[in-house]
Amino acid sequence: MSARLVYLIKHASPSIEPNVRAERWRLSERGIEEARGLAEAAERWEVQSLYASSEPKASATALIIGERVGLTPSVVEGLEEIRINWIGNADEYSEFIRDVLEHPERSLRGTETAAAAARRFGAAMTIVTAGALPAAVVAHGRVLSAYLADLLALEDPFGFWRAMPMASWCCLDVDARKLRGEFTAAP
Repeated sequence: MSARLVYLIKHASPSIEPNVRAERWRLSERGIEEARGLAEAAERWEVQSLYASSEPKASATALIIGERVGLTPSVVEGLEEIRINWIGNADEYSEFIRDVLEHPERSLRGTETAAAAARRFGAAMTIVTAGALPAAVVAHGRVLSAYLADLLALEDPFGFWRAMPMASWCCLDVDARKLRGEFTAAP
């Protein structure tokens, strides 16, 4: 029996708009090029289905991949980023995310817990793995880190998140519950 594989993809770079909530950001010009690189990589995976978060930066990344591999992405509820309530500078943000990921059951400033996000993402993955495999899922770094920390018992989910490049991918062996390598940046 062949392995059941899901390619987990962190969306391409967004165009950061300070007056717009992050979940509404779209791809930047650089992000469009990165998504094309992800699409090039995805051609080798022989994916049979393609899924995405409803957030524009993820769904746009998936559309570019889908165009290259001949698949229409399906939006699946639950693949969205961890819902955070954040106001502050970049250094404080990093420490805030460390706390969120390292204390998965704790809600900070009304933020969704990493544990709740991991369960939500896991429920979405049940839908993905019930479909045609191999599959590709375009999502977000924090929620991917929370999900994989829970699934794989990662010792350092914050370090894992920090090491995950924008516009990157990794292959999850669903049944073995292990990653085949590290997150790889788009070519």
